[in-house]
Amino acid sequence: MFKVYKNRKFNDLINDTFVFFRQEGKNYFGNYFKITGGLIVIFTILVYLISDIFFENFFNQFNSVQQQQMLEKYFDDNSAYFVTIGIITCLITLFISAINYLFPVVYFKHLADGTEPTTKSIFKGIKSRIGKIIIFLLGSCLLFIVPVTILFIICGLLIMILVGIPVTVIVFAAIVGYISQFFYEYISNNTGFFPALAKGFKMFFSKFWPNVGTTAIFLIIAYIVQIAILIIFNVINGLITLNSIDTGTDKSSTLSVLGILILISFIVATIISFILQNVIMVSQGVVYYSNIEQRENKSLNDDIDLIGQDIE
Repeated sequence: MFKVYKNRKFNDLINDTFVFFRQEGKNYFGNYFKITGGLIVIFTILVYLISDIFFENFFNQFNSVQQQQMLEKYFDDNSAYFVTIGIITCLITLFISAINYLFPVVYFKHLADGTEPTTKSIFKGIKSRIGKIIIFLLGSCLLFIVPVTILFIICGLLIMILVGIPVTVIVFAAIVGYISQFFYEYISNNTGFFPALAKGFKMFFSKFWPNVGTTAIFLIIAYIVQIAILIIFNVINGLITLNSIDTGTDKSSTLSVLGILILISFIVATIISFILQNVIMVSQGVVYYSNIEQRENKSLNDDIDLIGQDIE
């Protein structure tokens, strides 16, 4: 079982995140997909239903003015259908995102308590914390939306000069890291909203550079992976377009193939983004329990308790 309570330096925070996935990856993602798999399948079907009709009609409008008018009429006549499917898709996306943030917190809580994380126990833990995440989201929006917006505007202006890029990365990583520590403290324990806010601040900034450095590295990894996927699909789309020009393939059939590829790329990118959210939150879990260990020496206390049990 992965050891959560450990006083870690910067390189340990990075290494132990990968150690976590080596030791717990099979169980972690096995349980994750058991809980979210059905929702992801429904999400994929809904996206397909919307995108297939859209691309099919959208690409047909290039053939004639009459087909373009038919497309406009089709969307007008079925606006209620698209609005309903769109709302359901957004709700499922929000629900999956909520699970993505709650799942690693609940999983780490099991490891910290020395219990084996199972699908049933994790689902029960997520279900019991739905109310807390709603309060967290509402409270965080009220507290952070204005200062974070101001910081991003300043960073956007700084990007125009070379020094602005690393500053922006540090600021963004600090915001994500601090809110993650606040989130872990609030969701994991019976800590109130504002006490968790204060404790998260103290924990994150007690080892600022290791914490912000770890957060920045995993954010950059996630960004690179997503960009790589985008580039791969864009290259494939470009090759198909060039091939159709060289071979004189019918324009409408080429556009239909491109539409399918765009749909596939969107679904793949979305699923991978869900997985990357988990990776980032796991790295924040490693940071959180390292900060707890530094402040409270949990592993030492546990070892003392075990010695007492051995004596008995």
